Amino acid sequence: MSQPALAIDPHRATRSVVPALPTDRLSVELKRDLDLEPDDRSALDGLIDGRPHVGAFLSLAWLSGFFAERADGAEFSLALLRQGRTLRAVVPLAVRQTRTHVCVSLIGGGRGSDRVDLLAARGFEAIASDTFLSWLGEMFGPKGFLLELRDVPAGSSLWGAIQRAGSEHTLRLALQPKEIYTLPYLALADPEPAVLDSPSALSLGSLKKHRRWLDHRCHLTIDRLLNLDDVMEAFDHLVGFLRARWGGQAVGSVLDDPRALRFHRHVLPLLLAEGRLRMIRLRGDDRTIGVFYGIASRGWWGYYLAGYDREWAGRIRLGQITLATAIELAAQEGATEFDFLKGAERIKYVWPVRERGTVDADVFSEQSGAQFARATRATRDAAAALSKSARGLLSATPGL
Repeated sequence: MSQPALAIDPHRATRSVVPALPTDRLSVELKRDLDLEPDDRSALDGLIDGRPHVGAFLSLAWLSGFFAERADGAEFSLALLRQGRTLRAVVPLAVRQTRTHVCVSLIGGGRGSDRVDLLAARGFEAIASDTFLSWLGEMFGPKGFLLELRDVPAGSSLWGAIQRAGSEHTLRLALQPKEIYTLPYLALADPEPAVLDSPSALSLGSLKKHRRWLDHRCHLTIDRLLNLDDVMEAFDHLVGFLRARWGGQAVGSVLDDPRALRFHRHVLPLLLAEGRLRMIRLRGDDRTIGVFYGIASRGWWGYYLAGYDREWAGRIRLGQITLATAIELAAQEGATEFDFLKGAERIKYVWPVRERGTVDADVFSEQSGAQFARATRATRDAAAALSKSARGLLSATPGL
């Protein structure tokens, strides 16, 4: 049964000043679309450049893919946190009404953005996070709210704000951690190179051998794509490569999901126009054999998807060569970091990477509706864990 639409007083929500401390001067403004004023667009670009490894997933181009197809009847908006008229922080919000509580999440978390966070100007992280939580309490406190945090960096200022809210008794919140994810990254200007006999150094030596095999097999052409027609054609090849890679398996390719496919077809032209797209094509003679799809901001490159022609490649490690090509181009462009994004797949550890982490957690307010949701989720999670454990036990027992 569909739930009633969430009713928010537009005057109250549009300019609600909620001080977390007496010295706060931030206000919260909800923007229901992505049509920002020029000054706000410029400020948002500055916030993204300040934290590109998070901010790339809060660009207007990227967020537009979610706003174009809103899921689960949620109401989407940008929460703009201001000091006077100056934009100091941004949070992309999805708000959904349930019978017992209000569910608030950060747009993109768990749904295609490898990271999402409250994005604040340097020095305003804590004050913006405190203000945001206070605003949640004012707007949704009477009914109770659940704040779903998915793919939020372990170093996010939100975690400290949640702890302060409890210790200072401004909000009574219960935090329930759910999952931790690893995100490897490569510092391209690393002053500490890998030891010559380290696993990564040996793997890179093997990669050079496979690159020589590729050069002997074909005339290799590497293209950084700047034309939209070329970009979309390369994306179609990528869809086919990933479908062939994951075909017949239970999980399948991420691009087998029609919604994900529509999302990327929508954002690719916009990312290209913003200068944030990094689409690289590898051609063997006249055949497309590999595609890298990344996003970038200033000195940061992020690896989102890549695929290659497995049938053509044979024993050549074309997947590694595709990533190595992207890393080389990033370095040539002056990038200081190549981010492998979410997942600890072994191929990423060919290089001497470092690691970051993101966290999934649920934050419940003290009202009965939110606490009922907390108890329900705890019961469901326990049942799922028990079922998974039982399946593992049965599969490991001979004769069963």
